Amino acid sequence: MRLVTKLLSLLCILATFSVTSRPLQACSVCVTLPEASSADHIISADIIVLAGPTPDNPFRFSPVHILRGTEQKISTLPEIPFLIESKTRAAFRSNPEKTVLFTYGATDKDGAGRSISRSWKRLFMMTPDRSRFVEDLIAVGGSWAYGDNDGSERVMFFAGYLSHEDHVLRNIAMVEIYRAPYEFVHPLRNTVPTEQLLQEFRSLNRISYIPVAVRLLGLQSDEQAASVVRSRFEQVLKSNGQNLYEWALAGIEIDGALAVTAIERALQRPGWQPPEKQSLIRALTEGGTVLPELRAQIIGIFASELEKDRNLAPRIAVAMRNWGETALNHQFQALIVRGEIDPATQFVLGTIIGAGQVTD
Repeated sequence: MRLVTKLLSLLCILATFSVTSRPLQACSVCVTLPEASSADHIISADIIVLAGPTPDNPFRFSPVHILRGTEQKISTLPEIPFLIESKTRAAFRSNPEKTVLFTYGATDKDGAGRSISRSWKRLFMMTPDRSRFVEDLIAVGGSWAYGDNDGSERVMFFAGYLSHEDHVLRNIAMVEIYRAPYEFVHPLRNTVPTEQLLQEFRSLNRISYIPVAVRLLGLQSDEQAASVVRSRFEQVLKSNGQNLYEWALAGIEIDGALAVTAIERALQRPGWQPPEKQSLIRALTEGGTVLPELRAQIIGIFASELEKDRNLAPRIAVAMRNWGETALNHQFQALIVRGEIDPATQFVLGTIIGAGQVTD
């Protein structure tokens, strides 16, 4: 059934693209986030080395310490292709013991998790704190699958770096928390000081981290955070504004049923573009997952929205299946019988409600 859930999630995305010709507004993190995170590269690497200037060429890197792998294996690999630019050369001149972390391994994997290509990846200049981070990550990350953020252990590991004074480690943690399933982020209440989260909104250089800052702001318990969330939640519902999903979910975390009611009223307003409506349905789905007491209210909204927009069926079906709810099975069955959805969605909905209940 895990496969069914993943297929449904894919169908949600495909449905969003198929019903509108307007390009999706991608959030900043989604634009800049690579397919594999820095943590993914470290965890899955065949080779991990610390490198410094080559003795006979100050512009080329060569390994000086091996964290994973062997000298024999490294000798069979291509040389590290990155040149040492002026900033790094200056760092090496000021401290000849400085090193840069490199990994060699898969840079791309297909849907089955098989490696497509391998190459060297430059990650960051090492410091004592980063050395400890890498050592700890190697020690605990061996059981984490490449690119798989579906685990509370991984979330809790990176949560410990959300307020780290080293911006590199803090940024890695922010991206990991953004990528993680929300049900594993939900327990991180008051993990980060509210003022630190609000700082993300005050610098253009931090704009790509705003979505995860919003996600964490909704988990704060102080009145300052609640006031900011309530204000922005109300604004984005009125204007279909940026980071609609994140602010809607934060609103649900802060005000529960009151926020769900506000989203229900907003959905009744005409003019929503499909991606925006999908964002609100997604927020309701995540909210109902972590706050079960809201599910009855949210299922009522789902029932109403399904009557108006069959393209919401995949995402709503994911929620209902994950919640163990069958209240909307009759609506899913009606969609199948009427032939109003594509064959792939029909198959998955039929799997969820039970093939024996589907009639022609």
